This record gives sequence, C-alpha cells and structure tokens, in this order.
Amino acid sequence: MTPAEIETAARNKYNSTGDSFWASSEIYGLISEAQTEMARESINIENIYSTSTVISQQTYSVPTNCISIKRIEYNGAKIERITLREDDSITNLESDITTTGNPIYYFEWNSLIYLRPLPSAVGTLRIFTYDKPTEITAASTPLEVPIQFHRDIVNFVVREMAIKDQNGDTANFYAGLWEKALKQAKIWNKKRKRGDEFQVIKNMDDMAKSVLGIV
Repeated sequence: MTPAEIETAARNKYNSTGDSFWASSEIYGLISEAQTEMARESINIENIYSTSTVISQQTYSVPTNCISIKRIEYNGAKIERITLREDDSITNLESDITTTGNPIYYFEWNSLIYLRPLPSAVGTLRIFTYDKPTEITAASTPLEVPIQFHRDIVNFVVREMAIKDQNGDTANFYAGLWEKALKQAKIWNKKRKRGDEFQVIKNMDDMAKSVLGIV
C-alpha cells in the first residue's frame, strides 16, 4: 500500500474522510512512526549497501538508515566481526598500526566501520543491514515494511486518530490490534530467517573457525 492508500483506509475506518482535524502531513508522520516502531521491534527491513574502499583508509561510515549490521563482505569474501578487545590482541595494543592487506576483520564504533588490516587496494565493501524506514511524504512509494503488515499500520494510524479525538474505547481497541501485530511480526521474521532449516542445535566442532574462533 502507498501512504495515500494508508491514509484513505484509516480515514474510512474512523469515518473521517475529508475531516481537516487530521491533516495529511500529520497522518504521514504517523505512518512513519508506525513503520519505525515495527522495524525496530521485528527487524524486517533488509538492505545491501556497496562502497569502494580507499587504499590505507581504515574507517567507513555505517549506512544512515542502518539499525544493525548483519554481514560485511570485502570483494565477495565475508569478513569477521570482532570486538575492540580482539582488535587489541591482533595489533598487540597498537591500534594505530597501518598494516595493509585484504581486510578480514571489522569492528564498529561511533557509526563507523573499522577494517583490519587496512585495504591495500581499491575493493568493494558490501554491507548487509537491517534498516529503519525513510520518512514518509506525499511522494513516497509503497511502504518499506513487508506488505502483509500494511493493514496493521492502518490500525496504528486509527489508534492515534482516536487518541487525538479523546476516544478512549476506540483507541484501546486499536492499540490491542497493534500490539498483536508487533508480536506476529516478530514471529514471522524469526520463521522467515530460519527458512527451510531444521530446528537443531549446531555442533560447535562442525562450524567454520578463524584464528579468533568460530565464524
């Protein structure tokens, strides 16, 4: 659904078509709020960003809308996430060391990605992320959260309309629907990530390892 379709559906549910008490810009703001809350709770907006590395440059910005990083690749090869303590071990407590090569580790700090070793050539850094949605405007394309939850966002908007209208019973009813939708979104996302895998505990001895342990 587009933001305009969400607005129309919410106004129809609340019998407020053409009512100026709720401006379109206000409703678009509510749609943005609903998308952000659902993305934060269920982590269901996925993206892939690409950037070119610079020779001897260690730091690269985390994408603006990123909530969390799932995976990073350098020239198609997965690089391993490490902690600051592990980086200290690698550098023998000399964090400003400038050894170059193909990056095989990274850590995050203050919205920056730090590569180790530093790139010795121009390469492609691919960042797999879970994102927050962009702000909704009248020109926005369909919503970024999965389509099966668009009707739930209608319920969120109706809840907020009822709150502004001091209609407590209606607000409580739609609040219950929204909370139920958030729980369902979490369950759906977990099932989707499992895919066709069997629900078994992996043998630690069978997993890939690096010099820092299990990948």
